[in-house]
Amino acid sequence: MRISRFYLPGDYHSGAILELSKEQAHYALTVLRLRDGFQIEVFNGQGCYAAATLQVQGRKAASVLLSEVQHSQKESPLHSVLLQGISRGDRMDYSLQKAVELGISAIQPLFTERCEVKLNGDKLEKRREQWQSIVINACEQSGRSQVPEVLPLLSLSEFWQQNPTIQGLVGDPFATQTLAQIPPPNLQQPLHLLIGPEGGLSDTEVQQAIAHGCNAIQLGPRILRTETAGPAMLAIAQSLWGDI
Repeated sequence: MRISRFYLPGDYHSGAILELSKEQAHYALTVLRLRDGFQIEVFNGQGCYAAATLQVQGRKAASVLLSEVQHSQKESPLHSVLLQGISRGDRMDYSLQKAVELGISAIQPLFTERCEVKLNGDKLEKRREQWQSIVINACEQSGRSQVPEVLPLLSLSEFWQQNPTIQGLVGDPFATQTLAQIPPPNLQQPLHLLIGPEGGLSDTEVQQAIAHGCNAIQLGPRILRTETAGPAMLAIAQSLWGDI
């Protein structure tokens, strides 16, 4: 029987009592129809998880009593950062969700030359918060207890200013090498995966990525959509150097 999981930040120790948010209580009691005394699992986003007993305090309020606190063993030895060109609609949502399921460590959304999404002011932070919620939901579903951070949105040029040298891969359908043909990464350093939005990265952006430490790689004879390319690259990298 599948046990419901909830993201609940806090200091975990056996016997601790933590409050569910109003939204979590509504989901647990109304959507999942959980009852007082039901067993669930909670995690704090920092690698800890615990078995917990639901304590219902009313129609819209509940807390959990923690027991059996443990540290997760589900994080990959490959520390990976997705540098994702921002795409439209639910394509970006899909990229982030699947990257989390596959073990991504952090996500950096990027405005690139061919990005068609226009965001500014308060909309930037609101969109980042929406994506962070998608990441949390993906952690709940996939059994992860470490929540990858969705970093503040940057332009690609701003990212290079902040990170002049990285260990990375840039997706380029016209590259001549595949992941299997490049040297293994240094697992003591993050591996950055740069993926363009709809329309891909420009030739100039690919060359800039190479100049900043990326290997240009292709993912096979077919050109993948932006929402497919990131998860596909990560899945191959995990198979070669990670835990899949």
